[in-house]
Amino acid sequence: MKGFIMINVEPGAEKAVHDALAGIKGIREVVPVYGERDFIAIADVESISDLNRAVLAAREVAGVTYTQTILGMELKY
Repeated sequence: MKGFIMINVEPGAEKAVHDALAGIKGIREVVPVYGERDFIAIADVESISDLNRAVLAAREVAGVTYTQTILGMELKY
């Protein structure tokens, strides 16, 4: 299961937040982006419970001011 966690941070906290997010279990990649969000963290987890733990851990990182999570879907043809 994939989850995409869009994250905003306090100005000046980008490096510390990036490093902290990269250390969270289940987060495979942290991508800095331009636009309304500062980062997209890509979670690759086994279950919704694992995703929930990763999101809650991300919200606890000092400097994180906002998160929004989108679940990846599986296309079946």
